[in-house]
Amino acid sequence: MTRRRTVLAASAAGLAATGIAHPAAAHDAVEPARAALRRLIGRRADQLTLSLTARTDTDTYRVSDHHGRPHIEATTPATILTGFHRYLGETLHAGIWWAGTNLDHLPARLPAPATPITGRADVPHRFALNDTNDGYTGPYRDLDRWRHEVDILALHGFNEILVYLGADAVYRDTLREFGYTDDEVRAWIPAPAHQPWWLLQNMSGFGGPVAAAEIEHRADTAAALIDHIRALGMTPVLPGYFGTVPPDFADRNTGAHVVPQGSWCGFTRPGWLDPRDDHFTRVAAAFYRHSAARYGDTTMYKMDLLHEGGTAGDVPVGDASRAVETALRTAHPDATWVILGWQDNPKKDTIAAVDTSRMLIVDGLSEHADKTDRDTDWSGTPYAFGTIFNYGGKSTLGACTPVWIDKYRQWRDKQDSALTGIALMPEAGDNNAAALDLFASLAWTDHAIDARDWYADYAARRYGHPDRHATAAWQTLRATAYALDGTVKGEPQDSLFAAQPSLSATSGAGWSPDTMQYDGATFDRALPLLLAAHPTLRHTDAYRYDLVDIARQTLTNRSRILLPQIAAAYHTGDTAAFDELTAVWLSWMQLLERLVASRGEFLLGPALAAARRAAGAPGEFDQRTILTVWGDRHASQVGGLHDYANREWHGLIGDVYHDRWRRYFDSLRTALTSGRAPAPIDWYALTDAWARRTNSYRSHPTGDEHALATAIHRTLAADTHQVPVTVTAEPAILVAGSTTTLTAHITNASGLSDVHAATLTPAVPDGATATPLDPTGIDTLRGGTGAAVRWQLTAPTGWHTDQPATTLTVRANYRVGRASGHATGATRVLAGAPITDPYRTVDFNDATFAAAGTGFGIFGGGRDMWGGTNQFAAIVLPGGLPDGATATVRVVLQDPTGPWARAGLVVRNSLAKNGALGYANLAVTPAHGCALSVDDNGDGRLNKVTATAGPVAPVTLRLTRTGATVTAAYRTDGTDWTSLGTARPSGLAATPEVGIFMTAANGGSGATGIATFDTVSVH
Repeated sequence: MTRRRTVLAASAAGLAATGIAHPAAAHDAVEPARAALRRLIGRRADQLTLSLTARTDTDTYRVSDHHGRPHIEATTPATILTGFHRYLGETLHAGIWWAGTNLDHLPARLPAPATPITGRADVPHRFALNDTNDGYTGPYRDLDRWRHEVDILALHGFNEILVYLGADAVYRDTLREFGYTDDEVRAWIPAPAHQPWWLLQNMSGFGGPVAAAEIEHRADTAAALIDHIRALGMTPVLPGYFGTVPPDFADRNTGAHVVPQGSWCGFTRPGWLDPRDDHFTRVAAAFYRHSAARYGDTTMYKMDLLHEGGTAGDVPVGDASRAVETALRTAHPDATWVILGWQDNPKKDTIAAVDTSRMLIVDGLSEHADKTDRDTDWSGTPYAFGTIFNYGGKSTLGACTPVWIDKYRQWRDKQDSALTGIALMPEAGDNNAAALDLFASLAWTDHAIDARDWYADYAARRYGHPDRHATAAWQTLRATAYALDGTVKGEPQDSLFAAQPSLSATSGAGWSPDTMQYDGATFDRALPLLLAAHPTLRHTDAYRYDLVDIARQTLTNRSRILLPQIAAAYHTGDTAAFDELTAVWLSWMQLLERLVASRGEFLLGPALAAARRAAGAPGEFDQRTILTVWGDRHASQVGGLHDYANREWHGLIGDVYHDRWRRYFDSLRTALTSGRAPAPIDWYALTDAWARRTNSYRSHPTGDEHALATAIHRTLAADTHQVPVTVTAEPAILVAGSTTTLTAHITNASGLSDVHAATLTPAVPDGATATPLDPTGIDTLRGGTGAAVRWQLTAPTGWHTDQPATTLTVRANYRVGRASGHATGATRVLAGAPITDPYRTVDFNDATFAAAGTGFGIFGGGRDMWGGTNQFAAIVLPGGLPDGATATVRVVLQDPTGPWARAGLVVRNSLAKNGALGYANLAVTPAHGCALSVDDNGDGRLNKVTATAGPVAPVTLRLTRTGATVTAAYRTDGTDWTSLGTARPSGLAATPEVGIFMTAANGGSGATGIATFDTVSVH
């Protein structure tokens, strides 16, 4: 390979950040900074005088008056940009960020600062970009767009940039030396949007083969980008080699020891070449040689051994780590090994085996509340305080900014601290400008940051001058979306509009928070405040961007208010309310689509167009896939990756999210009319079909941002559907001669309007009575406030019911402005009689049980029923499950307490004894269809699951015993059985116990629910 270099980059490549002395020519040395400034502010950049100071261990800048013109002197060209951005903010109330700029009011002649502005970095490492950035932010970016990204990071004071772009070319060059043809290597390499997870050793091949010309184009872009990074005096952080190979590497290279890595989220992982192996030494040497040939040497290489579930097999982790380090040192003796602090990485054996003085851990979990002492965790290894405030590039606003402010200084300043840097690592960039700005400032602020003052200053810099309404808006955001405390990951909730449709949906992505992470009614107040800002601010690009983003978030938060009401209407059979609420839901999605169309940052079209230009239809499929289904069916639905990178973008909202919810609501409406179960919808097939389309979407914004945000404010302020009513019963059972307390909580979830004249009325089963314990009328509910009303429900002696569960409802009537509104809350309770012989009960989740007619009901909680957690309840059926027996049950209803809530049949040698063998269950779930789970390794813990998407209750389940195996099947139509496969529970007894069971599988949320059963038999 011939290394591509620009003359400019070559002249600047020797800056101290890359380990070589400054160039002699001062003009040439600062030219990369001036070129960047010209790209950012045009010819005004020529008014600045720039110079470099002698480089020390600490980066500094100084902006002063030089004959009436701004003069910036700094230790590197990148730090010149950092000083310039500070000058913009302090002198001109201007700025440049990932999302939105404020340059509209720059004067024709840039004034010198009134007094010198100085800055000093308090840590040497200011690392930027996540491993996933290339996939989630812009896998098909061109060089200009990448260069702009680096320029912005330099403006904010970062000096180490992770570059995964172009790594595919290095692997291609390397593996062709070890028995692979070019076609074989390119088939193993995933398409660009998915390459980050290949480089993390999680997957391979998806979306490939990558065209040879595309790999070379990406390599050329990477070479030019790396030159640009070096020219600015920054350090490119490149991938190192730690053993990733195709799984058949040993077949091509006799004697090689390759450890299978199993699976990751449904994908088969690449193999891991034993680093102690001579083959590893040769592959690593070739890898570093080809990397240097294409991109030159650097002083930092990133490697993550055994990332997210990788297995060492028979390879000692310490020995492997030492061998990986040896290969790096052989190629680059002075290089630093950069490794992500994530889950249990870096492993203690790695820390103990390597020279930690030449390791840097970029901590992805610093902001998490349970991380309190990284010096102890990593035995004094140097680390960077990090943030991942965004997962998957979701559009949601927010971050743990108070945690950053407090924790960073505490950790940095404690005695013998190993903290030597910061690490900005959102999984995607180009959003959350406030988070970028504040986190970057940690390393450049010589005093404790006062959050209130910082946000006031930010608002002035963001919009051009101080404005009381804009300042108040940002103080509201400071107290809500940007006040996360790190107890639930480090990210805010995402959008339910973007979720795979389900009445029990609590997040769009599988690992996102299930609940609101701040008070939504308080957040609402930011929108009218920002709308009220002085009209001169409306010309500022950053103001218009923020207005759309805040209006978007305000509307998006409504999805969490409305969906439970839709679910209640469906479960109570209230078709009129269901029609009304679903129409509102779909209309809000259409309004959201029109809003985001007004900003280019929220358009799908440009991303697809870039992919199409770079790689044709395969590139477009790659880009569409990463945003929706993510991977193949198994990875998407069973692995849980679907919609992980959901975005509230024009095009996605209208053609994917709105279409899915419309189809889902139609199926539910048909079910309400017919009395049958909703028709299953294959969400993967539907969304995958969209991903394979090649239609174009808007590439330019349309609409006035202020007018659209105003329309959203008016719509939500007048809407009457933001007053949810939740109902509980304690105890959650009603039988003859007993009482229960019914409680209705009514909340005004909107911060944009008050609720007046609310009255609440319960509806109870025939024969039961309700006596109010509190006043049932409420004069006024201010935004964000609520009230509770209780009734005592009594079932007289002799009262009975044909079903083991009944629904209790409370209806609220009220006014919002001049409009009348209503809302209904509902709860299910068990009804009937206690369980008696020949049945008995087993309880590991605080359950209650009931029997009525020919049916049974169980009410309970439970965190999960998997691995070492067995929080379930069961009614044990007489006779057990001997060889040749078949157990059958119809699950009539199941409360959606979690996506993996289970109800169905369970078999175990002893159901009353956790840890007993012969353990398997067949269940229906709210979000994963029917599932057969089994302990097949003899430890008494469920460890393998087979699931089929689609079916939900009501569904009939059948479990048949044949020798040592059980065969599972289900049916939804009363006639045709669908096989779910067979399982071999370890140690299955001659007559194990069998029962009907449920678990809420609430994941720790505390949610409880009911499952009811009928048509129970064992024969």
